[in-house]
Amino acid sequence: MKTKKTLLIFLGVLMTGSIVQAQGLVDGYYNQKGHLAVTTSYTRVGAYDEFYVGKEKTGPVPVHNEISQDIFGVYAKYGLLDDLTLVLNVPYIATKGYGNPDPVNGETKQSDFQDVCLTAKYRPFRADFSSGRIDGITALGFAIPSGYEPNGILSIGNGAFSTDLHIGGHLQLNGGFFSTLIAGYSFRGKASDNLGTNGGADFDVPNAFLAVGKLGYAASKFYVELWMDYQASSSDGVDIMGTGFANNFPETRVDYTRLGISGYVPITKGIGLSAGYGTLLDGRNIGNSGYFSTGVTFSFDTASSSVN
Repeated sequence: MKTKKTLLIFLGVLMTGSIVQAQGLVDGYYNQKGHLAVTTSYTRVGAYDEFYVGKEKTGPVPVHNEISQDIFGVYAKYGLLDDLTLVLNVPYIATKGYGNPDPVNGETKQSDFQDVCLTAKYRPFRADFSSGRIDGITALGFAIPSGYEPNGILSIGNGAFSTDLHIGGHLQLNGGFFSTLIAGYSFRGKASDNLGTNGGADFDVPNAFLAVGKLGYAASKFYVELWMDYQASSSDGVDIMGTGFANNFPETRVDYTRLGISGYVPITKGIGLSAGYGTLLDGRNIGNSGYFSTGVTFSFDTASSSVN
């Protein structure tokens, strides 16, 4: 039972940059009905001086030389039913360039709330066997941009409303070891051309295939996981400095493969601490960055509170 309680309060808020809604929002664990967990987190993306222009890694970063990010997040999971968990993520991102002003929007820094992400995760089946269980994973999510400027090297997001579909499975062994594999597709809308770069016409943000794999160990005293996060944008996007590129950054293809490790330790019955590190293995039209994240999780059983 202790292991089960630990799993319920683990949230894994370890996200980065313009892909905040990717790794971490959909995992293999479901909150019990009435169980609420809220995590506040801080992520530091260290100043990086290399950037993938298309598929070619170059340095320093065009125009800005170096870029750093500070990300503050609130992430919550609530068990509406034992098999249905609701997820909310609200990140605030501050990005800074250390060179010349952005050639598109004239800024050397940008900060704002990014995309408010709402996700419903449903367990379609659970299969128990002698040494563990397998849980099915399906999820429907929406990302709603806050109104930040989407065009520019320092932009904190693509500025488009998106609908994300996920499907996967989670294997949990009685000894504590687990593995999770989730695949998804992100249908992305249009981003506003506030600066007139595209002649006033909205930008077409490329859709993307998403995948996350995790291997880890969950015990009553700690949780640790090794994860890999992957995104491949649709081919109708453009490459920076490639054919069809005219400072239309929201229309660029953003691909990446990231690898990271994260952990969680309960401090009291309702409070726990998380930390993690992630780095980029390969990418396309993205900064070559690594990051460190910390978080504090508060856990509540609203069903018990209402009874009392």
